[in-house]
Amino acid sequence: MIEPKVHIIYKNQSKIRRGRGFSRGELEAAGLSVKETLWMGLPVDTLRQSVREDNIESLRMIMEQIENAPEPVEETPRPAKEAKPTAEKPKKGKAKPAPKKEGVPLEEIAGVGPKTAERLHEAGYSSAEDIAKADVDALAEIKGISKKSAAELIENAKGL
Repeated sequence: MIEPKVHIIYKNQSKIRRGRGFSRGELEAAGLSVKETLWMGLPVDTLRQSVREDNIESLRMIMEQIENAPEPVEETPRPAKEAKPTAEKPKKGKAKPAPKKEGVPLEEIAGVGPKTAERLHEAGYSSAEDIAKADVDALAEIKGISKKSAAELIENAKGL
């Protein structure tokens, strides 16, 4: 990596040391902005005001290397592997009612929002009739539904 150089004069002695970053004047002379320089991963010292000719040359060399760099080769995507069918294991616990496609939708029950309806569908309930026939304890096993709200859902489903 090319590092910026700084000229220091202390007690009548001249010294060149490694700097913290390139100054704005050096960047302007090389035709770069602060953002471009930082994007390239080069250090910038916005407080330094001196301009060194060898720093400008270093920046121009870096720009030439970037311009002459070969284009990156894009990788061809690999074909997706086909998923092997897996047999679902039966869940332990009480049997859930089988989903039905008929009847009043779950979303029409008071107190059932989109997430609750989704969870009820996953548990096997597909209509308000299924909820009306359900057991309070079975509904309370579903994530996000307490016994109290399960009893309210059943009452609201019976009212439809």
